[in-house]
Amino acid sequence: MREQIRDVLRNDPGLTGREIAKKIGAERKEVNSFLSKNKDFFRQDEDFKWYVKSEEVLIEFFPGWVDADSYEEILSTYPDLFSVEGCIRFVLPNGCNLMLESISRFLALLNQLNSQDIEVIIDLAECGNTRNFLDRAGFFDLLSDGVRVLPKRPASSAAKIYKGNSSSLVELGSICPKARNKGLIIALRSSFVSKSSEAYEMVALTVFSEFINNVSDHSESALDGFAALQVYKPYNRRKHIQTVISDSGLGVVPTLRSTLKYNYPDLYRKFPNENIDADVGLILEVFSKGNITRHGKESGRGLGFRSSREQASKFDADLSIRLDNFNIKLRYRDGELAEPKISKNLTKIRGTHICFDFYVD
Repeated sequence: MREQIRDVLRNDPGLTGREIAKKIGAERKEVNSFLSKNKDFFRQDEDFKWYVKSEEVLIEFFPGWVDADSYEEILSTYPDLFSVEGCIRFVLPNGCNLMLESISRFLALLNQLNSQDIEVIIDLAECGNTRNFLDRAGFFDLLSDGVRVLPKRPASSAAKIYKGNSSSLVELGSICPKARNKGLIIALRSSFVSKSSEAYEMVALTVFSEFINNVSDHSESALDGFAALQVYKPYNRRKHIQTVISDSGLGVVPTLRSTLKYNYPDLYRKFPNENIDADVGLILEVFSKGNITRHGKESGRGLGFRSSREQASKFDADLSIRLDNFNIKLRYRDGELAEPKISKNLTKIRGTHICFDFYVD
């Protein structure tokens, strides 16, 4: 009977028990009894009409520190969450601690899913400490209103109350795609230098100004981007400052490919196909040479990655570039670039998501 009722309600949702019984040729009393015992599969509204419950995708995090690699592993079973027709529930257990890069990717994904009218739930009932940190970092201030938070969203924003008072955190700040965001750039640069030394002033200014301005120039998204900074002092490991800059726009690859054939024919011949290997090669080319833009060489407008890379190479730093379904990690030590680490076939996420880790101690 369950399959019969499910088929009826999928084709004609919002029927009463009497109407369902008539369609499947059963007794009304029998159908109502069956529906009452199967509320895991069917739901009834206040007008006594029945619907098939949305199928729920459950994604469970794990206790301990969740860095970017761990985060991608958790999501790896679901290559395209944008194709989910039901609800997506993310559950964070007790002791689950997300690093800033993971928070950045998670926040962008949640907002993008919500913008596609996909029902999203974050269950934080068991991890009060993480919920408190997310509140302090400004996560809920930037999280779309349509995303449901369990047990509930904070009544007020700790990020707004205590903004600027942390010695290790610069709260998530919104990047408006239609503005230059000068105030955010200055605040992040000043904080970075105060948490490291004057030697980092130029690299901090370069990284924040170029990447944040690139959001303004290339995002073309209705969703704001965001940036933040966090200092980590792990036991028996080097102190490092993790900075994130994220947007939910077109992404670097589609932006470049829209005019690549005409503006950069040599690059087009080198990376002609729209597949993951060609896309990875194209991005590596952009980061190594810079000044490549969809507007062409003569425009004077380039994706300013080269300057940031050159500044980063003067220090011990890691740079991650997370795009549609792959990630490139560049590692600099003593002025030398190690072999890039490429991660492919990741869970789909739109936009461009940058993370710099500078080892400052």
